[in-house]
Amino acid sequence: MLFYKIEMQSDKALENDEKKEEKLRSQIRELTVEANEKLDGAAHFFVFDVEEWNVFIGGAMAADSVSAARCEVLSLLGEFCERTRLRGKILRIEEITVKEFGRMLSWSDRRGYIKDAGEYKELHNIDFIDCYGSYGPFDCREALFSDSCGKAKALAEARRILCSAAFSPELERIFDGRSPERFRGHPVHYALLSDDPQVRRSMRELLLRALFHRGRLLGRRCCAVDIRMNKRFDEEALSDIFQAQKGCALVLDFLIDDAEESDRADASYERLELIAGEVRKHRRNTLVILEMRRSDVRLYDRLMEELNDVTFVRLDEEVVSNREAKGYLRRLAKKSGVEDCASLVTGLPRAEEGHLSADLNRLFDRWYDEHLRTELYPQYGDLASAHIESVKKPKGSAYEDLMDMVGLNSVKEVILQAIDFHKARKLFSDRGLDMGRPAMHMVFAGSPGTAKTTVARLMARIMRDNALLSQGRLVEVGRADLVGKYVGWTAQIVKQKFKEAKGSVLFIDEAYSLVENHEGLYGDEAINTIVQEMENAREDTVVVFAGYADRMREFVQRNPGLRSRIAFHVDFPDYSVDELLEILDLILKNKGRTIDASGRERARALLKAAVGTPDFGNGRFVRNLVERAMMRQASRLMRSDTDAMTDDDLKALMPEDFEPQGERAAAPRRVLGFA
Repeated sequence: MLFYKIEMQSDKALENDEKKEEKLRSQIRELTVEANEKLDGAAHFFVFDVEEWNVFIGGAMAADSVSAARCEVLSLLGEFCERTRLRGKILRIEEITVKEFGRMLSWSDRRGYIKDAGEYKELHNIDFIDCYGSYGPFDCREALFSDSCGKAKALAEARRILCSAAFSPELERIFDGRSPERFRGHPVHYALLSDDPQVRRSMRELLLRALFHRGRLLGRRCCAVDIRMNKRFDEEALSDIFQAQKGCALVLDFLIDDAEESDRADASYERLELIAGEVRKHRRNTLVILEMRRSDVRLYDRLMEELNDVTFVRLDEEVVSNREAKGYLRRLAKKSGVEDCASLVTGLPRAEEGHLSADLNRLFDRWYDEHLRTELYPQYGDLASAHIESVKKPKGSAYEDLMDMVGLNSVKEVILQAIDFHKARKLFSDRGLDMGRPAMHMVFAGSPGTAKTTVARLMARIMRDNALLSQGRLVEVGRADLVGKYVGWTAQIVKQKFKEAKGSVLFIDEAYSLVENHEGLYGDEAINTIVQEMENAREDTVVVFAGYADRMREFVQRNPGLRSRIAFHVDFPDYSVDELLEILDLILKNKGRTIDASGRERARALLKAAVGTPDFGNGRFVRNLVERAMMRQASRLMRSDTDAMTDDDLKALMPEDFEPQGERAAAPRRVLGFA
């Protein structure tokens, strides 16, 4: 829908005294209902204020894909004014947001120009509007984008924001002379991919201004909705959002929490069906722009599977050469009023594969912050030396999560030493002091269930929170993910995985399986390519090799090139019985279960018997023990009088619920042949 604020100069003074004013309001109330009924849903108008000679009108116009056009608001407004006996000169028609429209409705209700705002909204099927412009549980940001721009200006802007390669072909299609002059519906929708939200906003603004100039949008109102895949959706609220944005643009900004476990993230994809259904239903009238990070490839692919009958144009930020990157940095500096930016340009690391504008923006922000402190306001230069003290403790919730983990004291110490070292290196680099380029790669060695994967995930998040990694995700792979079926495939697969893990942690589980007990050269090809990519990606990627301690030592020793590139060896010891009991208590707390002293002693006995056995699972064993206990508890409860039980009884696990792994009732002996 399209929302307007209209100012009209009346032919005669409308409010002279209190008695006439009340009569005028009563007349407008009655005529407004009749006038809107005659408009038959094409538009909805109401008077929200009168100031002697000036009348202020709020308007909402339906955005039908064929009949609606921006100029038609004048004819519909004229019909409304005729029926409400308001005559005069239109001074201004201004497009507004839903939020502003809701406030005007509330003001009109208070002043008595409509009978009831709620009844009015329900009558005209716009009851999703309130004075806050909210849509149920969704976080929305609504605004009017700036004026339109023609083809030449749009192409120049695409070059300025380093998006020319992706945008130029689409801009040619947008401004193609064969397009209809009048809006007929959306032939395509868009997906904008960049790791920098500011870059995505710049791309979005350019796209919308070009589309509006060409008549592919009826209004300049854009609503950006945060889509969090780990939160439930309100189907009715989502439908309201799509309905409200008819004729305008709706941005779905996907915010993926990297801390989510992969299985939970997979479950959240079920919500994509709901989104896809709304996109499909409103595809002709509501322009949809999907926004996400370049690293969210899995989400993008799944969305495209769900929307295979809707055409999307994918627009990525451009990868530019070193020369273009330097020009971009100079433009940023000049825009900020800095002519001499030699230290900024010389600080640009040379990249064979090019630069992304997101990385260049981060580089400029760090440089300009330092420029402010040391050049523009030199009196604060001495405080920079205190900066290292303020960053000793890592930031973010991931650090707290690591510290709260049971045991692993030596692991925590080594991880924090590694992070401190790289934070110090970054500090030296920011001050123009070269510490070289040490590798960040690691070996995690330990038995199954000692939290190697969990620690790697937390480490990635800590490094992201402290600006040591740009993405901070965990990309987990094994032999099957790295070794190809045919000669020559493996190197390409490995390079692709490193590209996927850029700015994050590449976690290679059971790394020794690449070369152990496998004939042929495929595993060796994988190792050689990994060594090469580790060197190329040392600036913004951490590789973690994980597996059993003894086999990892052999694996590292057999390849000198690999050994020389690993900076930290982290040993994960087996948990003690007391530590395993702490883990058990934590799991029970998270699952809302309790045990008494006798149940705890039963669990201790089972853990003590299991510790040290071959292939003992440590924390994984504890989790399985609790899950089996909950299953036995469920069977016990179903054979009891649950109506007589309290909530505490239902939560309590009893000693008999805990059983050794593999313990089952003896199966009856089966005899073959004749007895």
